[in-house]
Amino acid sequence: MTYRLPTLNTLRAFEAAARHLSFKTAATELGVTAGAISQQVKKLEISLGVAMFRRLPHGLLLTPEGEAYLPRISQVFEDLTAATEAIAPTINSKKFNVGICSKAAEILPPNWPKNRDSLKDYVRDSVCTNDIEMVWNNEIDCLVRLAGGPYGKLTSLTIPASSIGKFTPPALHFICKPGLADCRQTKAILHDLEAHTSLSI
Repeated sequence: MTYRLPTLNTLRAFEAAARHLSFKTAATELGVTAGAISQQVKKLEISLGVAMFRRLPHGLLLTPEGEAYLPRISQVFEDLTAATEAIAPTINSKKFNVGICSKAAEILPPNWPKNRDSLKDYVRDSVCTNDIEMVWNNEIDCLVRLAGGPYGKLTSLTIPASSIGKFTPPALHFICKPGLADCRQTKAILHDLEAHTSLSI
């Protein structure tokens, strides 16, 4: 059977741009330029004969066709990822390399996040570091640290002190590139951090 389908690159560009409603943020996630994302999306729209986005002065909106397409395309990528990891588990394409500064490690459970069953599907490895540049250079996917900043174009998500223990330690900061700020790996890690309500320092 011959499949008449759009190219994988155009689908990846659409899926990322649709999730973020931003060519720029999608470009950060995929490691290309915003122009490249826009071009790939345009190719997809031309090949399908359907507009996926409304391009507005203040950003993007999905068309009804784009809204209908996104969840099914996202599921396809989930299935491709699962199929790939089933035969090549060392790829671990769904998992993050997490950086943890030494001071943050002191208020987290021993050997966090490697000892967390809830994070086994989301975390590949962890390294003790406080080096923001490792996030920029893609040596780690995110960095958990105490106070600091500013972080420039990186995204900083804060876990308030009240949610991580009765001893009210300093707030934790989760640093990542903008394209990773709302992915499932980030959400799982943040949820696990927020779940620690009885940590000691």
